[in-house]
Amino acid sequence: MRGHLQEVVNAVAEIGPLQGENKMDLTDEARRSYLKDEYLFLQAQYEDFDRRSLTIKGWFSGGAVAAFALTFNTPSPYTYFVPLSVLSIACVFWYLETYWKLFQYGLSDRIRVIEAYFRNDQDILVKSPDPFQIYNWWFRSYSRDEPIYDYERKGPNKRPRPRHQRFWQIAFQRFVCLPYVVFAVLSASVLVSLAFTDLKRSF
Repeated sequence: MRGHLQEVVNAVAEIGPLQGENKMDLTDEARRSYLKDEYLFLQAQYEDFDRRSLTIKGWFSGGAVAAFALTFNTPSPYTYFVPLSVLSIACVFWYLETYWKLFQYGLSDRIRVIEAYFRNDQDILVKSPDPFQIYNWWFRSYSRDEPIYDYERKGPNKRPRPRHQRFWQIAFQRFVCLPYVVFAVLSASVLVSLAFTDLKRSF
């Protein structure tokens, strides 16, 4: 049993850069069946990221609006605390959702490879993908950002891209930065307004 497990571990470790050769002895029918099940699972996981993200955005937006309402009903010594808290939380959630999206996009290459297999796309670099490679492909995409088409090796956004570059590109996508950037700007504006109000009162 231990020897068989070691063989499996060695086989997984030998999986290198993108290749079109088969690593598993499967009939085409079995391969298609396994890849179909994997595709449906990956698609469900990919969409689940978006559902959870929208839920978090809704919770944050409701809480931020309530916090702004409290700002103008808070005793003077604590007035700055509420918008400062909203600003801090907005930045934290923005950062976390950007990484959340980075994790989600790690699944996209595997989804694209399977779709290309079923439509018999001859341009993709992997012609016959093996099933049961979800984590391996996620790691390739998330950590290495390996291209799966030749055209992805060219142009201003050619792959592979460093992770920090992908992070900032994702952070400023509209469906990622909203509503966090809006509440961050509003919080900063409220803080400035409160500071000016206190400054006028001091004179």
